[in-house]
Amino acid sequence: MPTIKVISWWQVHPPSYAYLVEADHMGTMNAVYVRKTDSDASEALLAKYRAAHTETDTDFFAVPQPDQQYQCPERQLLDLSAKLHTDVIWLSFQSTVDAFQFHHWCSGKHMRSIVYGCFERERTWERVEGDPEPWERQTFFNPRHLEIALKYAKDATERRELQRIYREAELSPGREEPSLDARECTWRVAEHFRFPGWGLAGGDVG
Repeated sequence: MPTIKVISWWQVHPPSYAYLVEADHMGTMNAVYVRKTDSDASEALLAKYRAAHTETDTDFFAVPQPDQQYQCPERQLLDLSAKLHTDVIWLSFQSTVDAFQFHHWCSGKHMRSIVYGCFERERTWERVEGDPEPWERQTFFNPRHLEIALKYAKDATERRELQRIYREAELSPGREEPSLDARECTWRVAEHFRFPGWGLAGGDVG
């Protein structure tokens, strides 16, 4: 059995990066999350990523990435998920321009990619690939956000289209709606998966 690092997010990052403590200062985050499997897989992960850490009451290891690492290494993470036979997730956001990325692989299979406002055009859906995941409707299609969007709709046709988009929970590349708050969306993804480092788990493990 490998020795799992007894380490918390607050030990890895300065306090200004702790989401719950100083959320207003956390403008950028890039991280990889790997679902725990067996001891051999944990050992292989820790050998490859020395900063990997976990907590009790979570199924994932977290592997923090540098702020400037905004390009997801998709091939590398797909291969990692295949090698470890598990889920690997890339999650990132930049709050100033509300840029958001989510990529998910499972045992070498691409499951989902969502890219919003990162590389081509601000506050626009750039990539939507794979099948929708259970957390998406609550995260992207909040009825309160729809109410705000309807107030600014140009006419009845646009209002009907907005209502349809939210009703069907439809994401489409090139579209601006639904708009999002990147920090809030990242939090909701972390909450859904109970990722370590977000104050959602019960504590650290040894």
